Amino acid sequence: MKYLQISFVLFTFVTLLASCGSEPVELPDHEWKVTEVTGSSATKETMENLSLIFKEGQEIGGFAGCNDYRGGATYNREQIKFSTLYADNESCDDSGLEKRFLSNLESSVSYTYNAGKLILYDEGGNILVEMEKI
Repeated sequence: MKYLQISFVLFTFVTLLASCGSEPVELPDHEWKVTEVTGSSATKETMENLSLIFKEGQEIGGFAGCNDYRGGATYNREQIKFSTLYADNESCDDSGLEKRFLSNLESSVSYTYNAGKLILYDEGGNILVEMEKI
């Protein structure tokens, strides 16, 4: 009887632990708008102009604040790696935000998705970029 009680408690604990993780999401099925870029003091309205679009063939693109950008990304259910990202050469007042955003994308190694939010992390587990589905 004690074995059954221990098994039930262990099963309940494992189930709760598994439910706290990231929800599954198909990244290419959505366009993402940026809500936060770590290391930037840009306003929320300015950040919402930034976007990330996953395309076919592991290609990505979007708007980085001043310019459209493009590149590649490989990912699975938890890990993500962006290739070197290329942007057009238009200059503007938010070039610092653009550089920070693209740098943070390139530094990302993992992600979580929960309640409509996509969060990218660096190797140390620090949040780099937060996004929402459009």
